[in-house]
Amino acid sequence: MTPAGEMRAALHAGRRAAETGQPPANPYSGTAGDARERMLARMWRIGYRAGNPVRLED
Repeated sequence: MTPAGEMRAALHAGRRAAETGQPPANPYSGTAGDARERMLARMWRIGYRAGNPVRLED
């Protein structure tokens, strides 16, 4: 999968998690040493925020 595809998948996974009522348990680490992992964590959070009617703080 391309990096852009991975980011889109993380975004959609976060949104799907919020829309199905799952807790905000991000499967990616926002504090990882790897920039790719941090970006996936950010994309997942953006997706979760988009699908969640309740505002979450970062």
